[in-house]
Amino acid sequence: MLRIITQQADVIAELQRICDRTHDEQVVHKEATVREVLQAVKRQGDKAVLHYTAEFDNQTLKQEELRVTGSELDAAYQQVSKELLKAIQLACSQVEAFHRQRVPKSWVNFGEDDVVLGKRYTPVDRAGIYVPGGRACYPSTVVMNAIPAKVAGVPRVVMVTPPGAGKVINPAVLVAAQEAGVQEIYRVGGAQAIAALAYGTETIPKVNIITGPGNIYVTLAKKLVYGIVGIDMLAGPSEVLIIADEYANPVHVAADMLAQAEHDPMAAAILLTTDPALAKNVQVAVERQLVDHPRRIDTEKAIAHYGLIVLVESLEAAAELSNEFAPEHLELEIKDPWAILPKIRHAGAIFLGYSTPEAVGDYLAGPNHTLPTSGAARYASALSVETFLKHSSIIQYSPTALQKVAGAIDLLATAEGLPSHADSVRQRIQQDE
Repeated sequence: MLRIITQQADVIAELQRICDRTHDEQVVHKEATVREVLQAVKRQGDKAVLHYTAEFDNQTLKQEELRVTGSELDAAYQQVSKELLKAIQLACSQVEAFHRQRVPKSWVNFGEDDVVLGKRYTPVDRAGIYVPGGRACYPSTVVMNAIPAKVAGVPRVVMVTPPGAGKVINPAVLVAAQEAGVQEIYRVGGAQAIAALAYGTETIPKVNIITGPGNIYVTLAKKLVYGIVGIDMLAGPSEVLIIADEYANPVHVAADMLAQAEHDPMAAAILLTTDPALAKNVQVAVERQLVDHPRRIDTEKAIAHYGLIVLVESLEAAAELSNEFAPEHLELEIKDPWAILPKIRHAGAIFLGYSTPEAVGDYLAGPNHTLPTSGAARYASALSVETFLKHSSIIQYSPTALQKVAGAIDLLATAEGLPSHADSVRQRIQQDE
């Protein structure tokens, strides 16, 4: 049963408990396993990848089966409906259009005395995207990770995803990869896939950045290889927080909460409302919608452990609680969402109004659905084109400009005890005199 709480002290404690739900005692043990996998793949390459794929995914592959073939990619188009293909193409188009608006531009500024300052953006050479398997297939994850890399101009985008029964990868995932511009696809998942992308193997190329969500083993692997490669973020179980007023439809709110809960038994679904009647009606609607739910067991677990309805005194109070939680997804199912929006400081993605369910953003609105979780929205942002770009500073000084700042540099270098820094300027000035 979805719980309803009203006491402020209980609310804060519950929100903190949900935010911390991934920090359990099992993580230390899992991290040791991940370290072992990483070292094995680093030393043994494909041999270790194949070993762990058999051990963890119960799929015995040959080395030549790691890469998905062109014939498999062609066949995937024959296995998806025309309607699904059009939906994937629409998602690609919408996401690309959004991200093309946010491409940073290189710039230079020519100042006095021929001083030139600027910033130059260049894409990484190779990007690796991880697409999870397991409970569901995720063509949307392919689109959300590959399209920004394509827009950024990354010349080589490779994808890894765990093989399903019979070594098969879902055809919708394969079609999405091709539509989104992925050049290479490998049937490997888990920590061994992250290791392969980070270190490179005989078959799988070493990349510069790894993006995409996964289970705890994938997340820990990304954490441990950070520094060898870049990563997008450490994504935990998904979460939604809904702020709703008395005009919200309880059936719709319940559906939105279950849409999040069906992802994972550790997914979180939270409702903050000013209306006691809505709270009760949503509680009832959730139970009704769970009765014939195809993913009832996992969804029910998420609702039982990490589902919550909180009665608040005002929408302003709800906004403050939301900021404390810093949700991955925030829905403002209220009459005037724009009035409360300025009070929202921390959220991965914000959905405004009664007709904007989070599913719109998951699939094709345009903004990325790879978002910070577990409170990380306080300091982090969605995956974007910038994730696949790095910038270099551009600096050029003329002799006249260097002469003008030589004294200040000399003083600063001397204060830091770095005489050669001072000499590197002083000798140029003396040479020019």
